[in-house]
Amino acid sequence: MKTNFKRSKVYNLLFKGRTFLINPVFQKKFMGFIVGSVIISMAVMHGANWVFFNRFMDYGDKLNLPSNHPFYRLLLEQQEFMTIVFFISSIILSVVLCTFGLFFSHRIAGPIYRIQKVFTDAAKEGHKVEEIHFRHDDFFQEIPTAMNDYFKRQEEIQVNKKVS
Repeated sequence: MKTNFKRSKVYNLLFKGRTFLINPVFQKKFMGFIVGSVIISMAVMHGANWVFFNRFMDYGDKLNLPSNHPFYRLLLEQQEFMTIVFFISSIILSVVLCTFGLFFSHRIAGPIYRIQKVFTDAAKEGHKVEEIHFRHDDFFQEIPTAMNDYFKRQEEIQVNKKVS
């Protein structure tokens, strides 16, 4: 059973009713790339952390410190602390980068969606496309300018054909 769902005022204020997955296939791949990059980056950093602390453990072995020496306990405590720091920072970094990635992908997918929608509507309704506009903060602002110049030039050619 479908019910009408009303968004909260905070959601409407923040997102103004926007749809963020306008090209889900592209945007999910894009977000997957971002998440994959974060995972690889954090795995490398965690590996570096592990190597760092294991080298200090090896130094302790070379100094012939007994296994119950406070040096080892300090290293293990610090390694556990750094693991927690890396885990928390990985989660925060993932959320932040995914949020920015979503907005960034929207600025890429939006113009393509707009072009597709304009031409699909024109084909269905049988009217001529005269101009295309993107949102002011979308990427690829040169595309509608070039297309609109082309449309104007084609109109001039049609007018010249009628005159001659």
